[in-house]
Amino acid sequence: MEEAVRVGSSGQAELASEPCRDDAELSAQERDALELWAALLRVTNTIHARASEDLVGLDITPEEVELLIRLSRAPQERLRMVEVSRSLLLSKSGVTRLVDRLEQRGLVERASCSEDRRVVYATLTTQGRQAFDQAGPLLAASVADHLGRHLDAQEIAAMQEGLSAILAAEGEAAAK
Repeated sequence: MEEAVRVGSSGQAELASEPCRDDAELSAQERDALELWAALLRVTNTIHARASEDLVGLDITPEEVELLIRLSRAPQERLRMVEVSRSLLLSKSGVTRLVDRLEQRGLVERASCSEDRRVVYATLTTQGRQAFDQAGPLLAASVADHLGRHLDAQEIAAMQEGLSAILAAEGEAAAK
């Protein structure tokens, strides 16, 4: 029996041993697209779990490192909270919790904008820069190990091109 893709109770795509009620109505292209979507979710979750394991000794999560990376690359090592939300694809409350955790550990600080009191910046601290210098290369090595070693340069380039085409067609700017 062919496996079907469905969205489970957790919101994650999963393979089901029994076909979905509408499987007969799906075209081959739709089934292929759903299977690709499920595979992308599984790969993302797997690589995230492996990266989390690799970072556990530093007591930092991949999301926290990603924020430190974004801040380290930003002018004056700071970003508006709304920019953090957009670039990390997190909700406003998710960004607030993330910044709260890093602020409590002294890795970032919030700063108000003198021209517009509604604007709040997340700013990298000296301690945050040190954490980034330690965790950034470890995250990069982890991703390269758990994702990059399974694909050659040509396959990686083709995947990047395909994913970029999807983002462009759907009106999403690739978060950099």
